[in-house]
Amino acid sequence: MFEGMPLPISPLHVYALPLWICVFGVGATALLRVQFDREWALTMWTAYQIKRVWQRLADESARTGGTLTSHAIGLLAWALIGSLWGVNASATPALETAGHGALWGALIGLTALIARHLGGWMGAWVTLEQDAVQRGFEVDRHMRNWLLWALIALVVWELAQFNGFESRGAMWMHVSTAWWCWLGLKWLRQFQSVVNKRLHIGWGIAYICTLEIGPSLLLFEYVG
Repeated sequence: MFEGMPLPISPLHVYALPLWICVFGVGATALLRVQFDREWALTMWTAYQIKRVWQRLADESARTGGTLTSHAIGLLAWALIGSLWGVNASATPALETAGHGALWGALIGLTALIARHLGGWMGAWVTLEQDAVQRGFEVDRHMRNWLLWALIALVVWELAQFNGFESRGAMWMHVSTAWWCWLGLKWLRQFQSVVNKRLHIGWGIAYICTLEIGPSLLLFEYVG
């Protein structure tokens, strides 16, 4: 029947890469939970008990290994978003679409991470508020852990009731909605950190708009 023609690809197979990213994300989460209890605790507190993060003792600060693991989780979140965007943007269920999207997502995530730190260091030099900027870095890192966990739950839920390749638009809409909800909570935590550290409100708003809201709106305008 398919002699001389490529075998058809099951539409569900297009999501093989997003599922593998979810598997790696679960593994990285297990590593964070078992090996880096300080970073795990700070991640939990950032979502629902932010004051506990501000009041932590010196021996409750994250170790380098935990910080790097969280950064890896954040890059996995970006790769997962990119892979789902690639599937949504494709007109046909080709296997390479998710791969290209994942590469772009990881690249955007890495670029955003580097740009945020460079901009933050410049801001710390101008405002002399190194501690406040460092707290902003921490909030961003911990909230990206929560982003991956939310996306994993969403992907599993969506694929459990998979309605065919044509439903990819609805899945992407749900992913975009989850991303915006996550951004709103992260911006709230960033603003709370600014207020808590008594950073001048003008500098705080400039930081959030320049390194948080502005790039997010530009990215959504491009891929949305």
